[in-house]
Amino acid sequence: MQREIPASLSAYVEVGGPLFLLMLAVSLLAVAVALGKTLEVLRFRGAVRQADERVVESVRRGDLDEARRLAERLPQPVRSVFATGLDRFLGRAKGEASLAMRREEKRSVGRLKSLVWTLGTAGALMPFVGLLGTVIGVMESFRAIGLSQASGFAVVSSGISEALISTAAGLGVALEAVVLYNFLQNAIAVQHRDLSLLVDETLELLYALAATPEGS
Repeated sequence: MQREIPASLSAYVEVGGPLFLLMLAVSLLAVAVALGKTLEVLRFRGAVRQADERVVESVRRGDLDEARRLAERLPQPVRSVFATGLDRFLGRAKGEASLAMRREEKRSVGRLKSLVWTLGTAGALMPFVGLLGTVIGVMESFRAIGLSQASGFAVVSSGISEALISTAAGLGVALEAVVLYNFLQNAIAVQHRDLSLLVDETLELLYALAATPEGS
């Protein structure tokens, strides 16, 4: 009897087998990671904008005490970038302002990049998981032929269906993960650039203030 084409998710799961469930779980995980990191990037962008409009603007005016006070109100991890640098420049903490700001900048961007690697890994591995499902499906078809001592579509349809569904699911999840990975990588790179430019400007202004004689 000819097997009907699956028309629902449960039918696809039944035909695709455990590997289809694995790929479905990876797909859901990729979407969850992408949504979480997107929200994190949006919060980070808002914090960088606040730093520009408040903290760096105060440094431009030469009001470092006000800049330090406003830096304390920034969301983390951007707060640490400017707070640690200003503390060292104002003598409230030991260390070099530029080194401290660069260190905190790297740390903040590192936090932003966390878990993004899972999307790249999914994009690289899922086609091979789909291929594994294809091989298993073909093997199932040959096993069915051997057991029934017959051939024809009715005998091999189950294995071929599993093979095709696994292949399609693997490619679909891989495409989804790669698109999300590239989107987040670009978004994070833009925020890293914007933060780095603000750090450069802040350090330039601080060193200019330090080089200016008092009362001039």
